Amino acid sequence: MTRARFWAVLRVVGYAAVLAFLGWQVWRVRHGMGESLRTVGWPTALAAGVLAAVGGVPGFFGWRLLLAGLGSRLSLRDATWVFFLAGLTRYLPGGVWPAVAHAAMARPLRQPPARLAAAFLVTQGLAAVSGVLVGILALPWLVAQSRWWWLLLPAGAAALAPVLAPRLLTRLLGLAARLLRRGGEGTGPLLPARATLLGATALMLLGWLISGLHITVLAVALGADPGRALGVGVGGFALSVVAGLFAVVMPTGLGVREVVLAVTLATLVAGPDLVTLVALSRVLLTVGDIGSTGVVLGLLGVTGRRRPVPAPVPVDELEGAPS
Repeated sequence: MTRARFWAVLRVVGYAAVLAFLGWQVWRVRHGMGESLRTVGWPTALAAGVLAAVGGVPGFFGWRLLLAGLGSRLSLRDATWVFFLAGLTRYLPGGVWPAVAHAAMARPLRQPPARLAAAFLVTQGLAAVSGVLVGILALPWLVAQSRWWWLLLPAGAAALAPVLAPRLLTRLLGLAARLLRRGGEGTGPLLPARATLLGATALMLLGWLISGLHITVLAVALGADPGRALGVGVGGFALSVVAGLFAVVMPTGLGVREVVLAVTLATLVAGPDLVTLVALSRVLLTVGDIGSTGVVLGLLGVTGRRRPVPAPVPVDELEGAPS
């Protein structure tokens, strides 16, 4: 079997595993999901699902901005194909698969695999930074529950350090690249200018604000105070997803995200309503991922994905390609 055929088979197997896992997630909660939908109402659930799905769009443009800053300007069509298809691998156990998928999909586009992997890693880092900052919105209500939540303030300041001082982020990426065996000696890739990092961070902040509103909508439908639901819902959701990012052995932070979300939302609702809110959020996010990815890839397939004619890539930049 040739190398190209091996990687093609591996990608097919990987995506089949992802789809099977997603289908199982939805199937195992089908009865509870029906009860949750009846509790909040279908129109409310639909509105929350749309917000959860649309919230990922600014992150896509932030990733594309970072990729261009690193020197790879993909067309909108090809960038969409890479981002959404590789993004499905985050549902596989282990945190390295999205980076590996980005690197593998760089080969057909004649782009440096290490560069696409680095862009994904930077995106994840900035998502964590912006998520902690958005989480501070919930601080006024969380500190009433426990004073330990005041630690969010120094955590937010520390999270901004790599953005304001890109050399720190370069070193962190160098370590990650070495672990992935995609960065040569692990010195880290050259990062885009600080303005580009700040612009991408701003886009991700917008994404958190939009996607977090799905928690607010559901919480209000369950009787929560709208003002409190806005701050705690948006901030608590961001904190839960950031916590899930660090649970690399679990697909999309499964379990960890739910625990953190339940802890933060306990100031809004309690008992069965809290369980309904946490469970319905996970289901809507999963279904939203399946639906949005399916629609995007379906449209690209129907319209035909034309490959760009990229500028020649230096041989030394292609040394990070998987073999």
